[in-house]
Parts: sequence; structure tokens; C-alpha cells
Amino acid sequence: MSTQHIASAAVVKVSIGSPSGNRVAQFVQRGDLVPGGVADEQLEHLVSRGLIEAVEVEEPEEPGEVDEGAYKRVSVADLKAEIEKRNDGREDDAKIVPAEPGQRPQLVAALLADDKK
Repeated sequence: MSTQHIASAAVVKVSIGSPSGNRVAQFVQRGDLVPGGVADEQLEHLVSRGLIEAVEVEEPEEPGEVDEGAYKRVSVADLKAEIEKRNDGREDDAKIVPAEPGQRPQLVAALLADDKK
């Protein structure tokens, strides 16, 4: 388990990068994960103001040989389209959210997990 942060306010502006170097601003919408690279001090400040909250998330498994089943020859674009199609009309807590970085192994794992439900 690791600690990550999600936005609890409608929109939160965070700064990514070194406090002593160039920073890039990014807007995070309610329910989205705060990206990596945000300074710990800023995270603490945003948590104290109630704009973001800390959540415990499971560490993704190391990519290995996964039986892709029905998704073996499906393109990444089609996998993403399938997730979008399934998420249409679902409540936020029931939506399929692939683990980061959201590449083929994570997309397939998310779809396989949804198939088991």
C-alpha cells in the first residue's frame, strides 16, 4: 500500500517540479489523482485546507506474463474504447480505472478484473 492524494475540491491547482527550479502548473479535478512531482509541503498545505485528501492505494503488481484471454489481439485504442464504453452511465465508484501508467498491461488487467465482477 502507498499513499497518494486525490482532489476533493472541484478543481485544484498544483505545481509540479522543483521548488528551486522551473515549475509547471496543473489543474486536477475532483476525484482525480494528484500527479507525482508535487512538493510534500504543498501536499500538506492542500490537505490542511481540505482541497485534497490522502488515500491508500495498492501497489500495482510487477508486469509479468498475464493471460490476456479475449483481449490478446485487441489494440490499445480498442481497449481504451471498451473501458470508456463500459464506464458510460456507471457511478464514479463503479467505473473502471486502470492502474498507472495506463499502458496495455494495466488496461487488460482492469478489463479482466471487471469481467470477474
